[in-house]
Amino acid sequence: MKRIMTAALFVLVALAVTALPASAAHPRPTTEVTTIDHETMVDSTLCGFPITFTQNGNFKITTFYDDQGNPTKDILSNYNSRFTETATANGKSLVTNFPAVYITTYPSGAFVQVGLRAQYTVPGAGVVALDAGRISFSPTGDVLFEAGTHQITDGSAAAFCAYFAA
Repeated sequence: MKRIMTAALFVLVALAVTALPASAAHPRPTTEVTTIDHETMVDSTLCGFPITFTQNGNFKITTFYDDQGNPTKDILSNYNSRFTETATANGKSLVTNFPAVYITTYPSGAFVQVGLRAQYTVPGAGVVALDAGRISFSPTGDVLFEAGTHQITDGSAAAFCAYFAA
């Protein structure tokens, strides 16, 4: 009986010792929450005059790792609040919800935007700019693939610009 218990203990210890490096080699994803409070960017190329884009809200980034502990992918998404972007020019403002999901892969740094990125609506006139669908970017920001409507990204937002110009 003692020999069976010793053999069983040896097997359990051997399993535990071999399992430890395996679990250490598979790091768990990490998650961090970030708050953006009135972060602004001015774009003068989209409409030919300056438009200030201001972002507000919380988002979370979940990072996944390979067996060596190197990041392989980040997923950025909204977190517990409405993330908004406000476009302002010539005394006028439009606000959009910002529920898009961004997926960045490593080591390349290429990223994909999935879902609704922007839907600017003028009361009584409807949607004047829409960025929605799936769009893939190279690490330098070049568009690699696009499915859906991406008026802001593509610079084809004539109705959006007309609203601010009038």
